[in-house]
Amino acid sequence: SSLELTELIITPSLISAVPQFVSLPLSMSYLQVAVDALIGSQVEIVIFVIAVCLHHVIFGKHRFSMRGKRMQVAKRSCQGVKHGQVSSATQPSQSTMCPHASFVRTMSTFLRIDRSQEEINHEIVKQLGISSVGMEIEALEALLSTMGKSTNAKALAAVRNALEMQGLQPSVRLYELLLRAYLGLRLQPEFAELLAEVEATGAAAPSIKVLALRAAIHASDLEASIACLLALASILKSSSSATASTAYPLLVQKLVRLASEQAALPRLLQEFSACELLNVWVLEELLEECSQRGDLAHMKESVELARAQGTELSSKARAALIRASGTVADAMSFFEGTTGQCKPDILPLVALAEAAARFSDTTLADSVLQHLPQHPSATLAAAVLRLCLAGGPLASQDEGVTVLQLFEKHFAAVDLSQDLQLQRLVADAATKCGRPMVLQKLVRSLPDSTSRAALLKSYANEQCLDGAKRVFQACPDSDACLYNALLSVCVACRDIASAEKLMSKASEAGAADVVTYNTMMKAHVQSGDLRRARALLRKMRSVGLEPNNVTFNEIIDAAAAQSSAAMWEVINEMEACGLKASPITCSILLKSIQQSSQPKDVDRALSIVESADLAMDEVLLSSLCEACIRTSRTDLLTRYLKQQRSARGVTIKSAHTYGSLIRSYGFLNDLEGVWAMWNEMQARGVAPSCITLGCMVEAVSTNGEPEAGLSLIHQMLKDKQTRSLVNAVIYCSVLKGFSHRKRFDQVWAVHEEMRKQSLQYSIVTYNALIDACVRSGEMNRVSLLLEQMSDDRIEPNVITYSTVLKGYCQDNRIDKAFEVLEDMKKSADFSPDEVTYNTLLDGCARYGMLERGLALLQDMEASHVRPSNFTLSVLVKLANRSRCPDKAFELCSELSSKYHIRLNMHVYNNLVHACTAHKNLPRALEVFEQMLGERVRPDVRTYTLLLRACVDSCKTSEAADLLRMAVGISDAPARFARFGAAIAQPKGGLTAELIGETLEGIASSCSEERLALELFNDLRNVRGLKLDSRLPMRLTARAIRSPGKRQ
Repeated sequence: SSLELTELIITPSLISAVPQFVSLPLSMSYLQVAVDALIGSQVEIVIFVIAVCLHHVIFGKHRFSMRGKRMQVAKRSCQGVKHGQVSSATQPSQSTMCPHASFVRTMSTFLRIDRSQEEINHEIVKQLGISSVGMEIEALEALLSTMGKSTNAKALAAVRNALEMQGLQPSVRLYELLLRAYLGLRLQPEFAELLAEVEATGAAAPSIKVLALRAAIHASDLEASIACLLALASILKSSSSATASTAYPLLVQKLVRLASEQAALPRLLQEFSACELLNVWVLEELLEECSQRGDLAHMKESVELARAQGTELSSKARAALIRASGTVADAMSFFEGTTGQCKPDILPLVALAEAAARFSDTTLADSVLQHLPQHPSATLAAAVLRLCLAGGPLASQDEGVTVLQLFEKHFAAVDLSQDLQLQRLVADAATKCGRPMVLQKLVRSLPDSTSRAALLKSYANEQCLDGAKRVFQACPDSDACLYNALLSVCVACRDIASAEKLMSKASEAGAADVVTYNTMMKAHVQSGDLRRARALLRKMRSVGLEPNNVTFNEIIDAAAAQSSAAMWEVINEMEACGLKASPITCSILLKSIQQSSQPKDVDRALSIVESADLAMDEVLLSSLCEACIRTSRTDLLTRYLKQQRSARGVTIKSAHTYGSLIRSYGFLNDLEGVWAMWNEMQARGVAPSCITLGCMVEAVSTNGEPEAGLSLIHQMLKDKQTRSLVNAVIYCSVLKGFSHRKRFDQVWAVHEEMRKQSLQYSIVTYNALIDACVRSGEMNRVSLLLEQMSDDRIEPNVITYSTVLKGYCQDNRIDKAFEVLEDMKKSADFSPDEVTYNTLLDGCARYGMLERGLALLQDMEASHVRPSNFTLSVLVKLANRSRCPDKAFELCSELSSKYHIRLNMHVYNNLVHACTAHKNLPRALEVFEQMLGERVRPDVRTYTLLLRACVDSCKTSEAADLLRMAVGISDAPARFARFGAAIAQPKGGLTAELIGETLEGIASSCSEERLALELFNDLRNVRGLKLDSRLPMRLTARAIRSPGKRQ
């Protein structure tokens, strides 16, 4: 018994013998603890001994071999990686059991970060030496298999370098993975080099030969393609249409297309015939391609060669011949070749029906009807019934009657559930002929409500509400799915009254669900009635239905178009329902962020996006970058770009996303990042789009390198695959870049280059050229450009006139500028806008024409052109230069109150300047106080004006207070303290030049050397503040020379 066994195991003699087996002397206390532990676990020990005995009796020899099993599982897992397959059973444990998992995981993470080629080469060799000694080839295979399409050129170069450095001979599988990656990245030179190496080693397996053929076809190299085809001849020859790999017909199809484009089909036919490759599926691909091109001559030649080879025409081949036939006789002849079969095949019948419709021939149509099988397919039924439409061979005065006759005689039993167009054809015929029973039979034959709802929704595109209602009435029952489908048709037809009646019926029938309410809310949103949409949302919640993201997204989008306040009200309501932002919600929020958005709205929108816990993808990354650019949030944009460069970055596969990132780096004036993105895009084989190229040229041109932009354009023009991407808009960025750098000789050279290439100019191009004329002071060129615009049939717009007007103002030809304004006012196509008036006001300010400027302001208001902050800043400058500072304050007060304008930093700066220019420092400080009270953050110019005025007036204590407040080293003066220290500190801080100028002014002009030295000692302890290293010596020397001054 178990008790006896326990007594046998734990006995006093056994306990007394324990110390004899212990190598080190133990104290009696430790021995007693061990004995107590054994006695306490004796039941578990007994159970374990019994289990071992039973296992030995039942299973024989006892052996634990978990390590061996794990090695077997790991081996199978690695083999799965090696062959690109991982079974579901081993997939979860692959990362922990595969001996290469650590290497693959480490390198995959490392390659996602932007590294130099040297760093990647070093890291891959290092990791191979750590985790894959003796199994380097298998490890590299696992890495490339795991990376798949995310493999880039740097990774491939690193793999090749590792093989060379360690003297390893690649396996056939590794060769194939490398070649496949090179082909995917369109790196033709590297592919050709490696293929030559493979062929030299004799390791060109069939899969590698297929890759070679794909590469040759992609390069449009017909000779190389034919050579590769001959190398695969034995494989293609043994493949039938039933057993051939899907890759072979696709390659043959592309090869036939290439030969057809190069007018070399006869040559290809000869090669096919010589190699006896005109088997069934090759012939099908040949005939199908020739059929699409209407090349009947080569089709007949292919048929003759195939018959000489003993290949019979398949149904698909005969169908292609019928489609390509040029006459009724040819079509009938090709079809008659199929009638010897016991049952005419469907494909030739469909092709013959299409030919009958094309030729509008009743003979062909009758032949189709004569050979209709007992159980025709839906495709054949659709082809036959279309013969009854207007212009068809079976058309009659009442086409609906003919359709119904054919349907009831031949196709009543055909399953039409997969052919919505055929359902509509029969349903429309039944409705037109007043046959409700046929319509009811058709609707009832559909398998479920989803299919019936699809038929109902098909009426939405044609806005045929009556037809949808008849189908709805023919349905055997009306559930929520059908009500919602009919409701969507009502919404598409903009029939709100019918939609509301239908919703009432659905509610009475208990069939109104969340989708019903969402659809009805969409109708109110489309009609612009946001109030009723929100009222319906409240009713929805009152009846116990919980709104979802779809519900709120429609209303949020409409509210965002109305105002930001309305949008946030709806978002608050969504959050109250416990819903988080969906990807569509985030897209709406990011789209709502514009240049005019308030900082708090921007911060909250981005906070909601970040808290949504959405997986970052290309679309979200692009949207975030564009939103940051629109709002000039360089801080957030820098953070997102830094995150993208880390290991958590998104793997980018689209040219659109690369365009957004390039534009972002350009916005941050980071040319290194711009080129890094462009080089990464090329390394990954992502073909640039026209927009991507435009973003790249704009980024380098606006950051002071228009020469690099022009060089990139020339590079694109040399490549026939990218030549079509270049247009006048892209050139326009280069024009603006040279213009802003005052390289007007280059502007005209680029203009001439564009003319030689016969590029299609746009109004944007001409406006850029006219702007260059204005900047260079060459207004005489403008008339020539306007003549070219007229020749190109491009009408000037408001920007064109405003730019010309600006040029006249700069050229001191104000009267001519006003003439341009009058011409614009007489135009029927457009009227002067705010930019036009602001430009002319600036011209008046330039020459101190106060009366004329005020008259222009009255004209602006009379034309219902709303002034802006820019208008106010120009008006303040006008009053200042006209020596009327009080008028500046009067205009700002009047216009800001009338048009609800919140003064910005530029207006306040100009007001400060108006005060300091007229030696009125107290009023300037009052403006500064008002500026802080309105939470408008000053900039360096604000402090420059105030500090210089303080020094000029010898107001050293005010200057010292302003300096300390600007750098945040002391409490603000009493009059400014209530606004907080943060709002007074300018973005980016004060410049070392301004601080030095102020301190030296205090010391020299105001003879306050000791105060200047004290200020310097305070300022030099400010972290991050750079000061002139020679300044303390100059201040100390001046203080020593003036010992009697301030203590």
